[in-house]
Amino acid sequence: MNRHPLFVLLAFAALATPSLARADARLISVLATDQGCVSGPTGPGVQHWDVEQGKTYELTIDQVLDCANNGTDPTLNVRVKSSSSGNTDLIATMVVPGKYKFTFTLPPDAVCTMPIQYCTTPGDMNTGLFVRRSDNEPFQAHLRVSSFGQDCTLPGALIAGDCAASPARSSTWAKVKSFYR
Repeated sequence: MNRHPLFVLLAFAALATPSLARADARLISVLATDQGCVSGPTGPGVQHWDVEQGKTYELTIDQVLDCANNGTDPTLNVRVKSSSSGNTDLIATMVVPGKYKFTFTLPPDAVCTMPIQYCTTPGDMNTGLFVRRSDNEPFQAHLRVSSFGQDCTLPGALIAGDCAASPARSSTWAKVKSFYR
């Protein structure tokens, strides 16, 4: 029996099979720290938190159990991704085991939506897991750059021609599929 084709098939399956680990962290809170507006979360698929250009927000993610020593490390690397204004690597601080907070200031020229990753390696865009909705549905949570009316009413997304998805740099089909959730 020729085992070489079987070995090649098994090796390919190991590389192409989705990882058994799935992102479990949820974005549970987005609070303005400098009189900025925030609205949300909304959306039947991807969950959006509407936020303003140039304003600073405190974000809280919960259920970090798949890295940072099962959520017990004092800090956690996170990344806010943006196809329009670039990616930002940040450090989140543990509040209680599994729950982390970090602060992010939106660039003044930001538009579109901004997915959030955790368990990242700073500068390595091939690392990290996407933060999920606050209700545990299997979709991502994004910051959505919006304009607001007086008293933070009527948020409207700021969309530009370059509102494209950040490119998936993945070696597995599972990561590519998780990007489009």
